[in-house]
Amino acid sequence: MPTVHYQRVRTFMEKAGQATPSEVTVPDEHTRLLRARLILEEALETVNALGVTVKVSEGELEIDTCTFTPEKAIDLEGVADGCADISVVTVGTLIAFGIDDEQLLHEVDEANLRKFGPGSYVREDGKWMKPPDWMPPDIAGVLSTQ
Repeated sequence: MPTVHYQRVRTFMEKAGQATPSEVTVPDEHTRLLRARLILEEALETVNALGVTVKVSEGELEIDTCTFTPEKAIDLEGVADGCADISVVTVGTLIAFGIDDEQLLHEVDEANLRKFGPGSYVREDGKWMKPPDWMPPDIAGVLSTQ
C-alpha cells in the first residue's frame, strides 16, 4: 500500500496530465529527462539554501568532480521547502516508473540500519560506512512483488 504522501503526489501528477502507471515500467525518454531535471533542480536549490556553493571541475557531473564550500547564508525556510520538494520529485519519479514507495522505503531503511554492525565506522566527512558483512537492500525482490 503506498504512503499517503505517494497518493498525494500521484493525484498531482494525474491533474498535471503525467503518466502514473499501475505496474513497474520504464517510461519514455521525455519523462525520464523531465524527472532527471526536476530532481537535479530541487537538489541544487536545497544545496543553495544550505548555504553551500558547489563547483564542478571538468567532465561529467559526479560527486567526486564537485567541491562544496559553505560560504553563503543559510535559508532555513529554503532548506525545509527544498527537502519537501526533493521528496515530491523523487516520489513522482517512482510513480512515473510504476513503483510503490512503501515496501521499497522499508527495504532501504532496514538496509541502512544494518550499517551499524561490527566493523562499521564514520568516514572523515561524516558519512557512516557499512560493516564488511553488510547486506544491501533487495531492490530487485521488492520490484518483483509489485
